[in-house]
Amino acid sequence: MNVIVRDQPCGYLTVIRVKKEGGRVKVYIESECPDVNKFGEKLPLLDAKSVLTKIPDNPVYKLADIRHSTCIIPWIVLKTAEIELGLNVEKFFTFEVERE
Repeated sequence: MNVIVRDQPCGYLTVIRVKKEGGRVKVYIESECPDVNKFGEKLPLLDAKSVLTKIPDNPVYKLADIRHSTCIIPWIVLKTAEIELGLNVEKFFTFEVERE
């Protein structure tokens, strides 16, 4: 499965590819962002336990040494892995900003 992330506030294009290997997934990342590429190189095979681990202890978030604290890529890695492992639905959210 491939997920293409466009229109991030940083302006970088990122492609996240996950491939199921038994009960785990391998994540491949190609990004215009050097921090995200380094993050992708460090990712191990992910299983259900690591994908579903809470945020402070989650291995994906622990490896995310990315300059911008609100970078969406670590979350998308986890969501994509969940989908590929059959742990979540193939649907992403959208959000809008409304000013009063």
